[in-house]
Amino acid sequence: MGIPTTTGRFAVKEQASGWGTAETSFANANFVEAQIVVPTPTQSTVQAEVMRASYFAPTRLAGGKGPTEVSLTMPLHGFSTDAPTTYPAEHPDSLLLRSALGGSVLFGYATDVTGGDATHLTVTSGEAAICGLAVMAPMGSTSPTEYSIGWVKDKASNSYTMQRKWALTAAGVDQTPDSSGTVYGSNSIALTATQPTPFTLEWLGSTANVSFRFFDCVVTSATITLNAREQPTLAVTVRAANWTNVGSGGAPSAAALTNRPQMPVVMSDNGARVVDAAAEQKAGSVSIAITSNVADELNYDAPQGIARFVVTKRLVETTIVAPAAASSASNLDNPASLLAPGAAGGALQIDAGTTPGRAFSALIPSGQIKELQALGDSNSLVSVTSVLECAIYSGDTTDGSTGVVMNTPFRLAFL
Repeated sequence: MGIPTTTGRFAVKEQASGWGTAETSFANANFVEAQIVVPTPTQSTVQAEVMRASYFAPTRLAGGKGPTEVSLTMPLHGFSTDAPTTYPAEHPDSLLLRSALGGSVLFGYATDVTGGDATHLTVTSGEAAICGLAVMAPMGSTSPTEYSIGWVKDKASNSYTMQRKWALTAAGVDQTPDSSGTVYGSNSIALTATQPTPFTLEWLGSTANVSFRFFDCVVTSATITLNAREQPTLAVTVRAANWTNVGSGGAPSAAALTNRPQMPVVMSDNGARVVDAAAEQKAGSVSIAITSNVADELNYDAPQGIARFVVTKRLVETTIVAPAAASSASNLDNPASLLAPGAAGGALQIDAGTTPGRAFSALIPSGQIKELQALGDSNSLVSVTSVLECAIYSGDTTDGSTGVVMNTPFRLAFL
């Protein structure tokens, strides 16, 4: 009987014992909801080209296992089906993105909102070490309550200053936080120089004899795609230094994912927006491409000769395609003034979803244009494509703790 590729399960889990020791036990919280793919284990082959009496194959030796690359594409997920009642929890999507970017902080939940204005949030007792992180606050005069995401850049006692304004109303009017309610914290993931902690990727096939574990894994690329009227997606490339063919334990039982809601479709009614220092901007699509270059650390002591992967470079590029404006144009949609490479692209915040537990935001506090803005055809309309890099940034104010997120050049948040 053949083995279908359409059923099975993936799971990811950080390795508690570090490099060289695979995880062997996986729970619902580790399951990954990804599109169909069949991972292929790899092993090097060694053969010396020796002189021989005829043209037969000389001796061949089995080399080291890996590196093996596995590509996964999935809907972008939140971490809680219900409104959280404490700090966020790390879920598979955020684990994979932290592997690519370097560091994260889970913080910011509070129930003592007292108000604010278009760029501030006030609470009864200000949190220490809040600067640099994302929070989501209830907006006043909304029924049912609507939320907006802000990235904290400064704190003065019990008042937080945001990087950008809170989301505007449908009529384009500034909103201000409510005088009561809950501030939802975030799992804020930042571009840092921190080396990744390895994880194990388990693949169980549709029959009992298909069960593989790829371990000593890191993410070498991740792309988040946010297209208007479409579902947000995440595509990652996982690089594994080693693998084992378990040989049994496949054919997993059906299990609904717990606290793994898919992000809503990208549109304004669901909280999607692109905003810079001037105003909320137009965008038809946004793509965030993260690249993590790694070197294989070769070592006799490693079971298969690769002791670990060492990150040598990380890059983040954000591509925004916006419909060109005939008047009142901004940096992102002005066909009459295309920005040149190296020009300041401004500070950009990109939100997708504002429902507690299934909200997402990205921040480029200091954008730099990578290449000349391009004109194109998008659905029979002229479009402007901007590719932004993340320049150095130091605008967050120290509030007693520098943390790993504050003043970083690129950040993501699940709220």
